[in-house]
Amino acid sequence: MPESRPLVGRSEAIAAVVASSRDDQVAAVVVGGPAGVGRTRFARAAQAAVTSGGAPWRTEVLMTSPVTADLALGALGHLVGDLDPSVTDPAALLRETRRRLTDGGHRRLVVVDDAHLLDATSAVLLAQLARTGAAFLLLTAPTGAVSPDPFHALSRDGYAARIELGELDRAQSDHLVTSTLGGHVDGVTLDRLWELSQGNPRFLSELVDGARDEGALHRAGAVWRWDAPRHPPRRLIELLTSRVGGLAPVEQDLMRLLAFGQPLGCEVVSGLYGDVVLARLETQGLVTSVRDGRRLEIGLAHPLYTELLRSRATPLQEREAYRRLRTALEASGSRRAGDRHRLLAWRAAEGMATDPAELLDAARGVAPTEPRTAERLLRAAADHGAGFEVLWRLGLLRVRLGQFEGAETAFASAAKLAEATDTVDLTLTDGPDPLLVATARCRNLYWGLRDEAGALGAAAAALAAAELRGTGAGPAAAALRGFVALVAHRPADALDAVTAHLGSGLAGHPEALAVAALAHVRLGRSDRALALTADTDDVGDGWVTVELRLARWSALLAAGRLDEAEELARRGHVEAGPGGVSEHVALYVAWLGVVAARRGRLRTAVRLLHEAAAGVSARHFPFTVPLVSELAVALAGLGRTTEAQDVLAEAHGVTGGPFAGWMQAAQVWLAGIDGRVSRAVELALDERPGASVPDRLQALHAAVRLGAGKPVAGALDAVAAPVEGDLGGLQAAHARALASGHGAGLDAVAAGFTELGHVLLAAEASAQACAAHRAGGNSKAAGWSASRSRAGMEQCEGAETSAAGLLERTGELTPREAEIAALAAGGLTSPAIADQLVISVRTVNNVLRSVYAKLGVSGRGKLAEALGLKQA
Repeated sequence: MPESRPLVGRSEAIAAVVASSRDDQVAAVVVGGPAGVGRTRFARAAQAAVTSGGAPWRTEVLMTSPVTADLALGALGHLVGDLDPSVTDPAALLRETRRRLTDGGHRRLVVVDDAHLLDATSAVLLAQLARTGAAFLLLTAPTGAVSPDPFHALSRDGYAARIELGELDRAQSDHLVTSTLGGHVDGVTLDRLWELSQGNPRFLSELVDGARDEGALHRAGAVWRWDAPRHPPRRLIELLTSRVGGLAPVEQDLMRLLAFGQPLGCEVVSGLYGDVVLARLETQGLVTSVRDGRRLEIGLAHPLYTELLRSRATPLQEREAYRRLRTALEASGSRRAGDRHRLLAWRAAEGMATDPAELLDAARGVAPTEPRTAERLLRAAADHGAGFEVLWRLGLLRVRLGQFEGAETAFASAAKLAEATDTVDLTLTDGPDPLLVATARCRNLYWGLRDEAGALGAAAAALAAAELRGTGAGPAAAALRGFVALVAHRPADALDAVTAHLGSGLAGHPEALAVAALAHVRLGRSDRALALTADTDDVGDGWVTVELRLARWSALLAAGRLDEAEELARRGHVEAGPGGVSEHVALYVAWLGVVAARRGRLRTAVRLLHEAAAGVSARHFPFTVPLVSELAVALAGLGRTTEAQDVLAEAHGVTGGPFAGWMQAAQVWLAGIDGRVSRAVELALDERPGASVPDRLQALHAAVRLGAGKPVAGALDAVAAPVEGDLGGLQAAHARALASGHGAGLDAVAAGFTELGHVLLAAEASAQACAAHRAGGNSKAAGWSASRSRAGMEQCEGAETSAAGLLERTGELTPREAEIAALAAGGLTSPAIADQLVISVRTVNNVLRSVYAKLGVSGRGKLAEALGLKQA
């Protein structure tokens, strides 16, 4: 990062240095902190702050090094270079140097970077100057370093204050990155930068600069994105290598062992290396010790050391590390339950023959918290000839890790094993039903690899095999048939397939549960979908978990319950977490963007949807069609119609799958925004095969938003009639009120949209109500509706939709009237408003009377309702 980058998170510390420099009782400030925290840069910023105001200062900056540490006045050589070389007496040197530093009458600010390397003579001189008030010292030193005795005495006697710089927190880290790059950075990139840097400014700087120089960190549209694999760049590796390379061989060996086996119990480390080596590395800030119950755990101080040491180890060194780890843990007794899992993983990594059943059991134990360790255990079990269940679990785990190709390899191997096994063995009482494995494979092909033909082919083969085995009538087969029907856009058939097995425990088969919930959503039955997914947080695995969440989120969205839809998306995004799978993270970010768009927060929606798009491939991301459709609508709503058309064009040729109908509303909207309202109506009335009921509602309602109520009112009524949830009924009522020019009906619709949080829809309906009232000669009602519309539009981040053009200034509140009305509606008295706006109370009351007349209300009590605001 360039030096012009912002100094984030240090303002309070700089203020403390400035305050100390003006305190007669403080002679020095010592700035500590671990390596890479930015002590040198902070000292420069603090120096500038101290000298920027108040009394004039004369500044001296002293640079130290191991070379100058043993030279008398070595760091002050530039000040005493012209001294008579015959003067060698230390006392004489001190007197002459002191004279030069105090000459001129101004107080000195002396900045010493790495003050722990200052020679003793210089330290004595500077401490004397500080004690007499001739100089104020700003010293930096790494945490744990031993300061020269004169500086230690300053602290002991109360003349020196200490400031300890810490790592940046997550918000500060993100701010530093976005400020440096000068634009929006996608969430996966920020997560990875945080995961690697842990808030260390130096490491963060090198990560960003190095990745940008190498082209891995680049702009993807409007978003900065770090392409996978997100490895530390070369320049950072060189920095870390130089630090680790300066260690003794035994210290490097300990760090390498920790890279493969951390955290290790202190007794294990001490037994291998001794306490002295461990203490030395901890003092240097390279390893840390953390107490976990009665056990002291040792690990590397920073994840970047782990990345470096693992990447630089040869396969032979890696195997040897695991051998030594296993031997040491076995010798220590390995008393904890987790130790057994680690021993098995290390044995497998070492290449030792291990019982596959033990590996499977260990993988089950660690999968919730250490999925990558579990994946290694299952891979080892598969390599040792393990069978069906291992391959199934390996596939599911790889889906969770985003390894969709690897998951298909595991699932396909399981399918071949099933084909080669006789009917009796396929009962698999201790393993999964082969149909469940086939279902997992089909879903991974469909969602993860976007291979619809492959998914349908695998399903057909699995169902044919089930018929031969006589298991084709069970719940697992029903769930797979239901999934095939969903893929073929036959939600009613999908629901029929699984509903027949409700009596045998649908809740026990999350695959069938997901099919039923998604089918209900596509049929407009939001309430039934929500009821089915009410207690499914811990149900399902792999893509089934995503399907269940998708069904619930889609049902909430279709019902207009935006707060709950947003909460579900946020929870998923948090669980995806730092370093999460790009496709999963992007899915939840896209959901957040869709909700923001439905609220009318258009700029926020564009930012989030751009972020989601930047993290994935358009052709392989299952949610591409909804993403680009919502992005196009939001962009058009901001007046960026050309950009919106380009975005929508990107989706042509992308398989929409169950979301294909989502694009219809976007096409209607863009045609209308472009002035082709007749074409928009034609598109809205097009009954496309595969479109869901919510898709049809959105497309038809888009025409209503454009002002075409009459042509689509009948169709909207018919589509909305069986729909569950409040939103569909409001959309149909909107069309009817617009078609009849019923201003009061449009006002009621606007109030309904407001209640659901659809602020932009409410503002548009209010604008249409304004036009209807005006056409009926009711200017007061027109002004009331116009004011509500304007108030709503102000919350929509620059929305420029066609309905806004229906407003006119007649009867509408002026900006000053709107401001005073909002303050009064919020509960402020006239004197309070006058005081806040610096006007007279009489002016406030006169303005309010004008507001009451325009809005047709009798007083303050009705203002909040008239303006569409919540009561204070």
